[in-house]
Amino acid sequence: HTRAVAEHFDNSYLNIVLETHMDVDQSGGTFITEKTWKPIKNAQPFIVFGAAHTLEHLRNMGYRTFDDVLDNSYDTQENTTKRWMYAQKLVLDTVSLNNNELHDLYTACKDDLLHNQKLFLSNKQERITKLLEDIHE
Repeated sequence: HTRAVAEHFDNSYLNIVLETHMDVDQSGGTFITEKTWKPIKNAQPFIVFGAAHTLEHLRNMGYRTFDDVLDNSYDTQENTTKRWMYAQKLVLDTVSLNNNELHDLYTACKDDLLHNQKLFLSNKQERITKLLEDIHE
């Protein structure tokens, strides 16, 4: 997460994340990689083409997913093809906005973007401790 071209994030209103897996080998799990963490670290709104419930998993970790600005209902779609199509429609609808509308969307996300960035950069000691406790149980 330390090596990124700042201009790729500074000059864009939206990040379209193409995660490594969309169905996680049909396991029903999620698989979040650096592709999702980069827009979080760089304070960008994002749409994730990933496994079902990826956004839900992020929310459970304390991240905000711009649900009041973007229609993230695609995240609940279990069918991979339908989830792709719903996310694709959201991308097309969003990128068809004019520059003022895109700027307004970004501004509406500002508090959530800063919250996510702060959470990402925060100490993870508590999560690591809980993981170790869970392993030992």
